[in-house]
Amino acid sequence: MATKGRPRSFDRDAALDAALTEFWRHGYEATSLSGLTKAMGINPPSLYAAFGDKRQLFTAAVQRYAATHGSYSARALARPTAREAVETMLGLAAAGYAEPGHPPGCFVVDGATNTTDAAQDVREELRALREGVKQALAARITADAAAGLLPPVTRDEADGLAAFYASVIQGMSTQARDGADRATLERIAALAMRAWPSAAAETAETATAETAETVEAASAEGGCGDGGGRGAQGRTATAP
Repeated sequence: MATKGRPRSFDRDAALDAALTEFWRHGYEATSLSGLTKAMGINPPSLYAAFGDKRQLFTAAVQRYAATHGSYSARALARPTAREAVETMLGLAAAGYAEPGHPPGCFVVDGATNTTDAAQDVREELRALREGVKQALAARITADAAAGLLPPVTRDEADGLAAFYASVIQGMSTQARDGADRATLERIAALAMRAWPSAAAETAETATAETAETVEAASAEGGCGDGGGRGAQGRTATAP
């Protein structure tokens, strides 16, 4: 009769959360196996049995982050419009990056910093996640431009606009690691939203350009606005 294996004597999710915190705080390569087992409260054989090796544990930690602290991207992308998605993403990032109880910033941004070529697959794993969010955002921008919610020109600039806001989010992560508080990050988010294009802004810009062209044409034709002014100046100069 086969004997059953011994049940795990630890909480897997709690141990995984502890591993996530270690990777988040130190980065993949700087996190040692001894540091992981100490933080997780288990011995190496238990780690290997439950998670595999350090590399497999890192992927499990990435998945844990995506389902918990890093879920703000998916929540934001579920908003009805691209603008709402970006605004929500920036707001949730500002709150989460400075939240006490875990390392500051974004694990997906900072988890593979200062790694050697030996950890290239780790960098690629995190880069793929960042690229996935950026591409999803670009697709939302393109769709809104096609629906008339954004200026038509935005369709051609969707990749660049998505990259801009991805850069803002990554910068906010760095600012948080440097000690920026939530209020500071929220100000950054609000300023970044001023760069968001709108059909109204495009209309105003077009109207301004058309007005400038009209004024220039009138001046060239000797219109009253320009010629009259010069005439008045001439009379003043020759008055006794």
